[in-house]
Amino acid sequence: MLQRFLDQQGAAQDDFSLIELEQLWQRAAQHDPAIGLHLFSLFTRQDWHVLAYMGFFAANVRQSLDSWVRYASLASAMDSVSYVEEGEHLVVRISVEVPPALERYLVEHYMSMAMTQLRAASGQHWLPERASFRHVRPDYAEEYVAFFGEHLRFSAEANQLWFAKNTLELPMPGRNQALFETVCAELDRRLAQQQRFGGVTGKVAELARQQLLQGDTPTLEQLAGSLHQTPRTLRRRLQEQGLTFRQLLDTVRAELDDYLQMQGLTRAQIAEQLGYSDTAAYLHARKRWL
Repeated sequence: MLQRFLDQQGAAQDDFSLIELEQLWQRAAQHDPAIGLHLFSLFTRQDWHVLAYMGFFAANVRQSLDSWVRYASLASAMDSVSYVEEGEHLVVRISVEVPPALERYLVEHYMSMAMTQLRAASGQHWLPERASFRHVRPDYAEEYVAFFGEHLRFSAEANQLWFAKNTLELPMPGRNQALFETVCAELDRRLAQQQRFGGVTGKVAELARQQLLQGDTPTLEQLAGSLHQTPRTLRRRLQEQGLTFRQLLDTVRAELDDYLQMQGLTRAQIAEQLGYSDTAAYLHARKRWL
């Protein structure tokens, strides 16, 4: 989506990889300093991640927030969402594991996206009771009010949204329990697949994920060297957990496939990013993941 925005601005981008997000965000911010708040408005419905659609099928705002918290890791490998009850409020916290220069953009994007989706699903224009952000107050802070209300705090300890509990019962006009449960069943399957990694398989999966995001295709030999093991030993340790290297790599690719789609990349770009020679090979492999 950032690439699409920059294309619309006539900004050439041949000098860096599409997945180098910090460069992309900074380049986009040269054209729109508040691009973090505005980016989701450029998404078409085809660009929406399945989590955004779940909110329409949810019974109410609370169930929509529950699904966001539960399945956030499927949408992004870089952030986590949690919440706690605090008196008459539900406090949603977003943690983003990225360099500080990138955090502001992603927090703005995730939070504005969540509020936009909740309003669209509920059919009501409502605001959180208050919001806090770890980054310093930006020059365009007045634009935050439209998304998060007037009670804002910057340079805070955490990125958080406070929701009054009585607003959590707002019904979704398009609620559909059968559709909601069907989507949950599939996402639970993917979540279980993602969470099955532990110990050495978790380390291998993380290294593979990092290499793919950097535009490199990982091999068993490379990852074994990074873990100071021989390829034979690493292969054996994966087999002890019921996995081949290809199965593990397929699982990581499937996870990143969802993430890259959410970033607005085309199928051809995703195929290249995941290490496939062409789109046909990517689509053939993708059938194994689904």
